[in-house]
Amino acid sequence: MPGVGALRAVRGRTWLIACVVTLSVLVSGVTWLAVSRSEDREERFAANQRQLARACAGLLPEELGEFVPDDEPGVRDEFGTMLRPRHESRALLDCTLSWGGGDDAWEPDARARVRAEAVLTRTYPFPLDGSFELPLPDSALGAVWVDERLEGSTVTASLLADCPKGLSGRVRPSRDLLVTVDLPSAADEYDVPKAERLLASRTAVRVADWVTRRQGCGGEPLASASGTTPAKAPKLCDWLSPAALRFAPGDWTFDRNASAYSRRSGACGGQLDDSAEPAGRFAIRAAGAESWSGVLAGGAYDSHRGANQVPGPEARTGAGKPVTVARSGDDPLLALWARSECDAGATYHRVTVTPELGFGEGTAKDSVVLEPMERRRLSERARALLDRYLAAPAGWPKRAHCRDTKIMGEVPEWRG
Repeated sequence: MPGVGALRAVRGRTWLIACVVTLSVLVSGVTWLAVSRSEDREERFAANQRQLARACAGLLPEELGEFVPDDEPGVRDEFGTMLRPRHESRALLDCTLSWGGGDDAWEPDARARVRAEAVLTRTYPFPLDGSFELPLPDSALGAVWVDERLEGSTVTASLLADCPKGLSGRVRPSRDLLVTVDLPSAADEYDVPKAERLLASRTAVRVADWVTRRQGCGGEPLASASGTTPAKAPKLCDWLSPAALRFAPGDWTFDRNASAYSRRSGACGGQLDDSAEPAGRFAIRAAGAESWSGVLAGGAYDSHRGANQVPGPEARTGAGKPVTVARSGDDPLLALWARSECDAGATYHRVTVTPELGFGEGTAKDSVVLEPMERRRLSERARALLDRYLAAPAGWPKRAHCRDTKIMGEVPEWRG
């Protein structure tokens, strides 16, 4: 009969074996769980990558793969008559794909959107600053800008293209196609690299070409366009000569000039350098000219009308009397409007002159009085600017074959 010590030894070995077996089971379980979760992440990531490739008719760029997560699915919303023909929509294509953020988040971690619509009457103009990173034909117009988000930013490209045979899908055909693309960026608003702006531009062109090809509307492929490059654009604004127009003498900066010709819109503008000698009283120290044609004309007019900056009967009130101009946060200026018929349709022209009123730093003036003679001189400067703009052989109005021009009136844009 075994002794007590032997029994204890057997029990110890049994307990040790049980612990080892239990530990092995636990380790195996943890390992299996980790492998399973890893496989789940790989499968989720692969599914999200497939979703990115197929969503929005395959128009989203593959470069967005860096935003695709491996721990939750993407959320896709697709609308538009070209994606869902049996559903009513104002858009031809409207598709959003987003990732992360959860149900309670203010915004998703990343979001991409493409939208294409037929413009029936009007749309708001966008900047003519050369921000669109691809050349375009003169029938198109594009711009790129950046908006900040809680994390990173959104790069937006807008493109207005021509469809001569008309776009279907709305209550009536339209030949104006508006494309808007929003792409996520991990960079801050002011640090977005040129490559991401180029990606947004390329995506907008890709969407426009996809729509025009599917619609058979006759628009030329923008991807193969060889539009005017910015290097050839300065002649558009060579007419804006401060010396010829008898504006303030000194060095001027022209940073509001359109970088390329488009028959849809044009802009020129400049101002006296801050380093120049102070301008004399009522000398013109800034001037500009803008034109909006076709569907942009109505949008531009509505935008200015919303700020009470379009000609009206009240603009003539008090003619021949002294005018008090109060100091404000904006430079006081005088705008002169005209309308024409140009290549892209009905067109509005707006020129502005900004006089030196003595509200600079170091002055305590809260207001300045414009005497009738000074007010008339300001009107003469604005009219001379408009006449020179309309008559310039290489300027926008001549290149757009504008005709039947009529003066609409002045708008004093100052507080008084």
